[in-house]
Amino acid sequence: MPVYDVSDRRGRALAAVLVVIVLVVIAVTAVTWRMVRERGARPYRLGAAGALPEDISRAVARVAPAVVRIDTTAGAGPGALLPGLFGGPQDLFPHPGQGSGVIVNGRHGYVLTNAHVVAGARAIWVVLPSGRSLRGRLLGADVVTDIAVVQIRGRNLPEAELGSSEALAVGSWVIAVGNPFGLENTVTTGVLSAKGRTIAGEGASAVTDLLQTDAAINAGNSGGALIDLRGQVVGMPTAIVPYAKGIGFAVASDTVKAVLPELVRAGKVSYPWLGIAYGTPRTQPGAVVERVLPHTPAARAGLRQGDLIVALDGRAVRRREDVARIIRAKRPGDKLTITIRREGEDRKIGLRLAEMARER
Repeated sequence: MPVYDVSDRRGRALAAVLVVIVLVVIAVTAVTWRMVRERGARPYRLGAAGALPEDISRAVARVAPAVVRIDTTAGAGPGALLPGLFGGPQDLFPHPGQGSGVIVNGRHGYVLTNAHVVAGARAIWVVLPSGRSLRGRLLGADVVTDIAVVQIRGRNLPEAELGSSEALAVGSWVIAVGNPFGLENTVTTGVLSAKGRTIAGEGASAVTDLLQTDAAINAGNSGGALIDLRGQVVGMPTAIVPYAKGIGFAVASDTVKAVLPELVRAGKVSYPWLGIAYGTPRTQPGAVVERVLPHTPAARAGLRQGDLIVALDGRAVRRREDVARIIRAKRPGDKLTITIRREGEDRKIGLRLAEMARER
């Protein structure tokens, strides 16, 4: 009968296990070393939001053919919009003739740009990336949102796709494509720094619901494209803070999608009119009524100076920007229920919005 040495069997098994462990450790170390070496050789391979250079290149390739240069003659100048904004209109908006645009409908030749780019222009020319120059016709412009639509006639026009600015998270990669200082199809990258920004100048109307980005925006980028990594247009560069670094603003694509059809159809945008001046109180959430204009819906409904607006149609109001956003989502003639706080008591007031006169 054969005799087996149990201790030898256990020793051989233990040795085999140790060999396997050593091989696994060596393999993992080799793979890790290779990844570290590759990352060291390409330190910008991964960005803060996980963007790859290939993603950026593909996104730019999708939109760049539709980003155009806008040339105008005898414009009214940038002072036509938002005088005094951030210390001076000359610092924010380039003179007409130095702007960009994006073709958003190739079939009908609709070119999206800023209202301040084409303000007062007697002639508009749209220059494609190929160098082809086409005469443009202004279909409509809206200084409240700084959006304008120019139409061109041409064959096989490229077009960019409008995405959702609401769906884009703060911190996401964004890419600006435009013509700063006439340098066509210049690409800069950054992140979406914030949403819902409002900028205004003394004695001027405010532009609300803007996107803030640190992607470099310079004179001539106005009216161009701010895109996400899928190559969809999520914003349109419109303004910068000249004395800051990395602070630029763009009109949100959701605002564009809301305004564009009306500009094409009617050449202007009809805004609802409440008839009050209001601000944000320092000590509590809401919007305080600072002035009620006569012969307006607010005056007829009995609103008073000092009333605190706490809700509109049941939606909470925490600051003045909430009032503008909720009202601008409505149309002239729509009903509005305002919840105000007066002398410590909440009460509801119903009214019907009027149409804002253009001179206002």
